[in-house]
Amino acid sequence: MVVFSENLLNYDEKTLTTPVKPGKWSIREIMGHLYYWDRLIMESMVPLMKNGAVLPPFPNPDIYNRAAIASLEGRRALRIIEEFISVRNEFIRQLEKTEKEAVFRISGSKGESSTEKIAAFLTEHDKHHREQMETFLEEHQKREAMARKK
Repeated sequence: MVVFSENLLNYDEKTLTTPVKPGKWSIREIMGHLYYWDRLIMESMVPLMKNGAVLPPFPNPDIYNRAAIASLEGRRALRIIEEFISVRNEFIRQLEKTEKEAVFRISGSKGESSTEKIAAFLTEHDKHHREQMETFLEEHQKREAMARKK
């Protein structure tokens, strides 16, 4: 996701702040969403990922997402993407330091979890949002090419 995000730095603010579909977030908002979830997990969960530990519960995603998006107010898309890249790199470094065999529970969740399960979940989450952004950018580039032909 870091390399993809670095490529986003080549787009203009207008492109990055246009919703990927009507009623959906823009790339700026998607990247802010990813940034805030990375920060939350990195700061409040990763340090506790030890065998037998009970980690704090995930916040209500709807409420947390609204707060994350609201916190982006007044911040340029390129800055948000740069912050995401920085936090994601640190998040990866911290995850790599965790006990690989550790099994823990997350309060409010059923069953056991592990660093591997968390990483797999985040990879799928990234994939979902990356596909949204890629589709938007492909369609956006096609529209721009058509406009240049006119």
